[in-house]
Amino acid sequence: MKKRVLFLCTANSARSIMAEAILRQLGKDDVEVMSAGTEPTQPHPEAIAALQSLGIEPSGLQSTAVSELEEQTFDYVISLCDRARSECQTAFAEQNFIAWDFPDPVASHDAAAFKKTAHELSERIRMFLLILRRQQQRPHLFDQPQDFFKVMSDPLRLQMILLVAQQQELCVCDLVEATGMSQPKVSRHLAQLREFGLLADRKDARWVYYRLSPALPDWMRRVIQTTADYTSPHQR
Repeated sequence: MKKRVLFLCTANSARSIMAEAILRQLGKDDVEVMSAGTEPTQPHPEAIAALQSLGIEPSGLQSTAVSELEEQTFDYVISLCDRARSECQTAFAEQNFIAWDFPDPVASHDAAAFKKTAHELSERIRMFLLILRRQQQRPHLFDQPQDFFKVMSDPLRLQMILLVAQQQELCVCDLVEATGMSQPKVSRHLAQLREFGLLADRKDARWVYYRLSPALPDWMRRVIQTTADYTSPHQR
């Protein structure tokens, strides 16, 4: 069955509109996606242009009020700004609510703000889709605090994810050296963290590098980063 996804922001003119178009095109037959705003206006011309620069089809996009969709059910409701999160989380409390926080390109003085936002949304949505497609094989952590803390409770997995958060990106060899564990054991735990959606990886020649998944809900990212910031070097 298709997963139903709703993106939310304030005006539904840039961030959520772009996210809707990107997920619709990348997700193809896997998702049914909509977007809405707490104070909807209309799609911003620069948001449309930014989508086109990425090869994303923008036709059919229109701004919609959140109030029109509150009676519908979604598998995932994703807010793209803190205001939408605070105003809408209660209305969608019975559904999987994910908070992503992207700066508003409309308010930016950067001429490339819309293109940057579209690119960053595309990267995070690609990871979101990857985890969705793995869902049948392994559990995911999008909005399940109990599973998130269960995964983080393993000392080695916790140590590795804090190291990655501290350094932004690390290869397997770095983590083997830092933890003092064998390469097979480290690789096994890294694979689990990737499958659970906490880490993303990339290959560079013969090395595999790991970073925090861009699809992580912001509350999970804050928990990880705060823990890393307040953990002393000798504890890592």
